[in-house]
Amino acid sequence: MSKDTYTSVSDNGLRYESKLGGSPFLGSGHTRSCFKCGKHRTPNNLMSKRVLGRTEVVCKPACVKPEKQA
Repeated sequence: MSKDTYTSVSDNGLRYESKLGGSPFLGSGHTRSCFKCGKHRTPNNLMSKRVLGRTEVVCKPACVKPEKQA
């Protein structure tokens, strides 16, 4: 989840965009990313799996596919 951005117009008419402060990672900060989908999850929502000869962590039980926009 990304935070909203805000913009302001300076005196010379240029618009500057900047992000609001803070971290998009809520909670204790103990998250890891899934090897397949890249989403950050807590360790209890991940499981180890052998991928290409290495042990990687993936979503448990499976990655959720995003819904298609029509």
